[in-house]
Amino acid sequence: MTFQYTPPANGYPEWNNNPEIFQLNRMKAHATLIPFSTVEEALKLDRKDSSFYESLNGLWKFRFSENPDARVKDFHKADYDVSDWSDMKVPAHWQLEGYDYPQYTNVTYPWVGKEDLKPPFAPTKYNPVGQYVRTFTVPERWEDQPVYISFQGVESAFYVWVNGELVGYSEDSFTPAEFDLTPYVKEGENTLAVEVYRWSDASWLEDQDFWRMSGIFRDVYLYSTPNVHVYDLEVRSPYDVKTKNGSLSVKADVVTSSRYEGQPLRVEAQLYDAQGKSVLDTSLQNSFTSEGMIHLEASVEKPHPWSAESPSLYTLVVSVWDGEQVLEAQSCKVGFRTFGIEDGLMKINGERIVFRGVNRHEFTSKKGRAAISRDDMLQDILLMKQYNINAVRTSHYPNDVVWYELCDEYGLYVIDETNLETHGSWSYGQVGEGEAVPGSKPEWRENVVDRCRTMYERDKNHPSILIWSLGNESFGGENFVHMYNFLKEKDPTRIVHYEGIFHHREYEHVSDIESTMYNKIEDLEKYAMWNGKKPYILCEYSHAMGNSCGNLFKYWELFERYPILQGGFIWDWRDQALETTTEDGTTYLAYGGDFGDTPNDGTFCGNGLIFADGKVSPKLHEVKACHQSIKWSLVDLGSQRFQVENQYLFTNVKDYELKWTLTKDGQIVQEDVLSIDVQPTQTGEAHIPYTVPSERGEYVLTVSAHLKEDTSWAKRGHEVSFNQFVVAKVAGDSSIEEGEMNASETDRDWTIEGPSFTAKVSKETGMLHSYKIEGVERLTQGLRPNFWRALTDNDRGNKLDERAGVWRDVKATLTQLSVEQSKQKVIIHTMFTLATGLPSFCRVTYAFDPTGEVTVTQTVDAQAGLPELPEVGMLFAMKEEFDQLSWYGKGPHENHWDRNKGAKIGIYEGVVSEQLTPYLRPQESGNKTDVRWMTVTNKEGRGLKISGLPLVEANALPYTPLELEAHDHHYKLPTSDKVVVRVNYKQMGVGGDDSWGAKTHPEFTLPSGQVYVNQFVLKGI
Repeated sequence: MTFQYTPPANGYPEWNNNPEIFQLNRMKAHATLIPFSTVEEALKLDRKDSSFYESLNGLWKFRFSENPDARVKDFHKADYDVSDWSDMKVPAHWQLEGYDYPQYTNVTYPWVGKEDLKPPFAPTKYNPVGQYVRTFTVPERWEDQPVYISFQGVESAFYVWVNGELVGYSEDSFTPAEFDLTPYVKEGENTLAVEVYRWSDASWLEDQDFWRMSGIFRDVYLYSTPNVHVYDLEVRSPYDVKTKNGSLSVKADVVTSSRYEGQPLRVEAQLYDAQGKSVLDTSLQNSFTSEGMIHLEASVEKPHPWSAESPSLYTLVVSVWDGEQVLEAQSCKVGFRTFGIEDGLMKINGERIVFRGVNRHEFTSKKGRAAISRDDMLQDILLMKQYNINAVRTSHYPNDVVWYELCDEYGLYVIDETNLETHGSWSYGQVGEGEAVPGSKPEWRENVVDRCRTMYERDKNHPSILIWSLGNESFGGENFVHMYNFLKEKDPTRIVHYEGIFHHREYEHVSDIESTMYNKIEDLEKYAMWNGKKPYILCEYSHAMGNSCGNLFKYWELFERYPILQGGFIWDWRDQALETTTEDGTTYLAYGGDFGDTPNDGTFCGNGLIFADGKVSPKLHEVKACHQSIKWSLVDLGSQRFQVENQYLFTNVKDYELKWTLTKDGQIVQEDVLSIDVQPTQTGEAHIPYTVPSERGEYVLTVSAHLKEDTSWAKRGHEVSFNQFVVAKVAGDSSIEEGEMNASETDRDWTIEGPSFTAKVSKETGMLHSYKIEGVERLTQGLRPNFWRALTDNDRGNKLDERAGVWRDVKATLTQLSVEQSKQKVIIHTMFTLATGLPSFCRVTYAFDPTGEVTVTQTVDAQAGLPELPEVGMLFAMKEEFDQLSWYGKGPHENHWDRNKGAKIGIYEGVVSEQLTPYLRPQESGNKTDVRWMTVTNKEGRGLKISGLPLVEANALPYTPLELEAHDHHYKLPTSDKVVVRVNYKQMGVGGDDSWGAKTHPEFTLPSGQVYVNQFVLKGI
């Protein structure tokens, strides 16, 4: 029977001012299932290879209209000619295929400023409509079988016609919409027409922090089923931590056609292990003669439990039989695990869980959210596993179903989030619901409950999903009670999360756990110390915008100290930046506003631990170190005893290969392996039998844990953790260099000459502005005091430029210059007054020896009452040919005072241009901490060596901080003809509690009212 359409009673179309209408004739939601012809095929679980599956991805005919009134109203008619229409890829966003424009906005609804709207009205003046048409032929093998169509993701609302007849309508961009096409299809060619609205009344529920784009962006396919069919499967597989046994419960919703009604049939179920062997002694069976729910249950002896550490999966095959003939086989993966709140804590298989998590938008720089492939997802999964991430929150909508399958297989804990965010309908600090959507407004109730329903029904069988989330940043109200009740009634095996209770405590009971965003460390500790009632997570924290994620380790100190604090989810995984080109063909990564989109939120889309193109950012190394589960600490240096803490829940330390190395000034002098038995969640002790030689040098012990064998996510030898200890610094005799120097003066300079060098210090500026080695100049700009770094996104957010701008380009006026000289030493003393309002002072001393070594001592007296100093150091420039960099310090990646736990002390090298980290907006980057020495040379090895006394922070880039600040995209930076070197006592940390006001933590800040000393040696090489 075909669908009989009745227009909405209020005179508006379904997509406008009709929140109660979110579907017409859409099929009931169910688990992801495609039939197979045999049990053997079902065991392979390759849905796209099933004879019951036909993809409709590919090129469709397409027409774009700027608003609904401009659309072709009868395009769906069977005889309408679309041959002159353009081609459109499906799946894709039409905004990335030459139509309309992408728009990035965080909170503000995208139509604000263009139409004055109140919910539930949708835009009409500019609300693009995409009309899609293609033909298809039903495969002959499906003769006399039903035919269905599945849209896995369409944004934001759409109608479907087949052969000119309306089939249905659907909203909810991120869960499947399926329709029964059986009454509409015919033999031979069929015409499929789809009309997609960029915005609808449902868009009030989809105000997520992402690029606003639309179209058919996930797979579209036809599928068929036998006339007896398992429409839905619900599988539960709890694990008993005491007996180590599992239980298997299967509910199969069987539907039949009239030809089979009353005929004796049976359902069978068998569980298979990873090798394809049957687990149950005999298959579970249940006979039936009419459609309905079939229940099957079994005990499973000693299954391998599922966890992120050991994601053991089984395959369940449920088949329908007519005598000895199999009519259909369905399958899904099964993991035995138990999860819930016990003794006030969230526990997985009986152990307190800590979420080492990240938020993830579905995104690639070339495709946006569209056509995210298995390979795209797998790249994310592998990186997460390799960098010690064990959990992901699907912010803020259900992901492609393949994502959950990969999380099941590779081992990631999942918070599955309802497609709901209404951030632009309310504001922080408001009292009462006000205009918040959905609130307690009855017109939205069924709509939001349905969003929970479609998520739950599709995803209910995935062991990786531990928590259901009601959505994100949508305030509170009675509608959340209905959503919560639905999920709790349907699924008592999982807990429900909603951060919005923080803003509307009247509805605190709709979240089983306490969850907040970007709370400060002191707030977390207060919750833990004041006996919080619920387990606590940070569903978003450590805002990874640009150069960020400072002091991440401090959160982890709390998670380890207080059991009730059970981890968090960093915001977020990948920069949301779209690859595009300028008019002259330059490719770059675009952010909000680059497409002329308004309103927009600029670079606020650049919050990723990885860059938009999938490359790893320096922040991810810090995450890996803070998340590591094997941690070493010193017990007694004399006896070389170390404590080993095993934070894994189910993995023994002995399952890893433990290596130790001892380096002398960065070079390995000893190395060996260890084997230590430390049970999960326990602490042990180890003796490391290194010997410190007597030779002069710094000795650093590195202990690391590595995979013993290849895994699905990394090769043997992959490092999962490390710790370092400076175990000795052996002093030696200081040699006195022979030779003589001469110091002379002119009206302009003091000139210091030795056997192989000539240096000049300006009497006007006090700068060391010339330094020649064997007649070749090393400097193009002389050494000068510098107190500024290129603003980071966090700096801009907390208004460092306004607060501390006095240090930005501060004028240093030379007030004193004096010289001490002998044949063995020349010391030039300079004193500067800094134009900082309240006077500050900077003293720089250059001490030359006969070899040309210059010991630079910078002393800064920052007047009390001034703002903090972004950095304290010296800046100079060299010719661009000096582009080769090496250093002994922390590396190999960029690191900062408050973000260097993931950097190792070692010797590293690189090219100066590669030190500029490609954050969306040029900003401070390339810093190195704990630097013992750094060389900046040309390809022949000639240049300068900088040695800290004892340590400095150092940086070599093609640009000055002010040049970086002046450009909003990397491609706009001019070609550089120099290398800019900065040698600092310290640079303030990058912070990252949030990016809109949180300052760098005090212990990583350079406050005024103190004296800072920066000392290093400069030497030509």
